[in-house]
Amino acid sequence: MTLSYSRTALILLAATSLSACTTYAPFGEDAQVARPNYPTRLPPPDTQTLPPAQSGPDQAPAPQAGPATSPVQSRPLDPVPNGPAYVTPSTPPYTPPPPPYQPPYQPPPVVMQTITKQTVTGKVVDAAGPPKSHTVKSGDNLDAIARAMGTTRKQLAEDNDLKEPYVLRPGKVLKGPSSDAKAYVVGSGDTLYAIARRFSVTGQALADANDMGLDDPLTTGRKLILPDGFKDKGPTTVTTRVQVPGTGLQTPAPAPFQPQAPAQQTPTYTPPPAVQPEPGPPRTTTTSSTKTSVTGKLVDVAGPPQIYTVKNGQALDAIARAMDTTRKQLADDNKLKEPYILHAGDKLKGPRTTVKAYVAGSGDTLALIARRFSVTPKALAAANDMKVGDAIRSGRKITLPDGYKDKGPIKETVRTTVTLPPEPRRDPTPAAPPPSRPYTPPPAQPVTPPSTSNYSRPTPPTPSRPTPPPASSSGPLSDSQITAQGRGRFNWPLRGDIISDFGPKGTGQRNDGLNIRANAGEAVRAAAGGDVVYAGDQVPGFGNLVLIKHPDGWVTAYGHLARLDVKMQQKVVQGQQIGQAGTSGGVSEPQLHFEVRFASAPSERARPIDPKLVLGR
Repeated sequence: MTLSYSRTALILLAATSLSACTTYAPFGEDAQVARPNYPTRLPPPDTQTLPPAQSGPDQAPAPQAGPATSPVQSRPLDPVPNGPAYVTPSTPPYTPPPPPYQPPYQPPPVVMQTITKQTVTGKVVDAAGPPKSHTVKSGDNLDAIARAMGTTRKQLAEDNDLKEPYVLRPGKVLKGPSSDAKAYVVGSGDTLYAIARRFSVTGQALADANDMGLDDPLTTGRKLILPDGFKDKGPTTVTTRVQVPGTGLQTPAPAPFQPQAPAQQTPTYTPPPAVQPEPGPPRTTTTSSTKTSVTGKLVDVAGPPQIYTVKNGQALDAIARAMDTTRKQLADDNKLKEPYILHAGDKLKGPRTTVKAYVAGSGDTLALIARRFSVTPKALAAANDMKVGDAIRSGRKITLPDGYKDKGPIKETVRTTVTLPPEPRRDPTPAAPPPSRPYTPPPAQPVTPPSTSNYSRPTPPTPSRPTPPPASSSGPLSDSQITAQGRGRFNWPLRGDIISDFGPKGTGQRNDGLNIRANAGEAVRAAAGGDVVYAGDQVPGFGNLVLIKHPDGWVTAYGHLARLDVKMQQKVVQGQQIGQAGTSGGVSEPQLHFEVRFASAPSERARPIDPKLVLGR
């Protein structure tokens, strides 16, 4: 039984207080005499040591005769080398030796490498382009138009369902034979915006030239017709610096060992381990939202003047009646003098016609307007003397070409299915823990002084390493759980090359979102519907910034905007333009900084997540 050091000293002192002098027999032939570390009485010099007295329960030790002894001198004995260290009451308690020296933890250095890759590496090939078109002008005839378009009068009439005598009205758009065009062969990983950047055109112009939407997926090997005026700058080279795997701080440094003094262990009640509830069946919820665009009105506007081709033998009066005007007005419009001599084939301008026009609204594009009125973007652009990729300001009146059919505003229904984590099944009657009982120490055991002949050094208790606290059962959601929560909620606000990806950058900094390269002034659209909770430029480093709060704890951020198109407390729908990409906030090239943040509970603070976990491909 191991005793504490102070108790051992007291027992030794009590056991030896009955005798004035004590000697100890050696433990072996070569063993040294063990001497106690307290005062003893010594025999006089030059005197033979008396033999030990025989003692018994009823017999006292016999007196010994001898010469007079010198006065008793007492002093502490020197400790025996390598012998047991007997402790007096004044000896301080045992202190364990300090742990071996451990140098401070030095994390391994971070090694960066430069990675250069090329994108949009497909080939440019010849392809059959869209049919040629010609807008009829005053004085045009079918033969001249056919020669200009490289076809015959008969073929041109059949392509446009014209009947003799082939009356043409100014402003009418005629379709001719297919044109020769260049096309780009789509490669793996190519996007519409990356292809548009290589060929120096806008993404909208490229989409319109191929009769597709901006968010339509691209299949490898597809040939995309390049719009007029493209300039091939060659494949795009992207250079990034990334951290070499295996370098830098990988795992936290181990905590240095800190011994603790042994403490009295008091048994306490330990509850049984909690039983994890069984997960229930997975839950899914489906939401749908309807987005309406191209909601402008139709109005009447003045169109081009009527044109009449004089036939052999016709007089000015008959032509005026046919064009619903007077002879004098017709003569004045064409600067004719009496006697009004007319020749077959002459072109006479009559009164101006009345045509329909569409009043453009915010966010309208030429392709969306063309889709509503069942015409091609090129025909719509030709009727308004503009290009397919030109921007349309709100309130502009867009003249509609002949043969249009109004299908009404475009409505798109988006259905989103969200998989929620399974709801645990809880036991309605959990077992109550047993009542706690006060701790009762064990009864004290009688202490028996140890035999001095077989006394051994007491062994100090071994200090134990502190036990770390158990890890919390609740923590942040995993990437797979976040992907399940946000699947189908968000669209890309802008398509382009990734300048800076999500995560640490290797220099003590990190990016909480994505930086997407863009053209200056390119439209930035809301990734999902929600409420604008901030729109301004008061956050340092972000320039013009928009924050949109979405249902279920989601928030998106849009930084470095050149212009803000929304205000605080405004409700926006998915795909609505909220601003334009730019260089505000001190960046060196036009781009968009986009973040997605998520809080699984209202009491939590929304934390940044990798946007690519919830965005579509």
